[in-house]
Amino acid sequence: MFLEPIKVQPFSLSENIDIIDRNTKAKKAENREGPTFSDMLEASMLKVNDLQVDSDNMIQKMSLGEVEDVSQVAIAVEKAELALRLMVQIRDKMLDAYQQIGRMGA
Repeated sequence: MFLEPIKVQPFSLSENIDIIDRNTKAKKAENREGPTFSDMLEASMLKVNDLQVDSDNMIQKMSLGEVEDVSQVAIAVEKAELALRLMVQIRDKMLDAYQQIGRMGA
């Protein structure tokens, strides 16, 4: 009776991990129904920046005498200020949560 030798192919752990990682990312992408937290945060930061730019433009127009109603300038400045305050508070809460999670491991 003759036995054939077993052919062993080299095993690459990194290739298998890459395949699993790609499959996992694909499944997560399929299951995603809405924007991620980072997408929402980025959009919020862009909105705050837009409000700041609008506020600066209104102030510049007012200084050039192009604005008839000063209340529009005041409203634009107040919107930008409130949006910036909210973003700073969100940042502070996120940092606090990060620090608390860091303390859990110690």
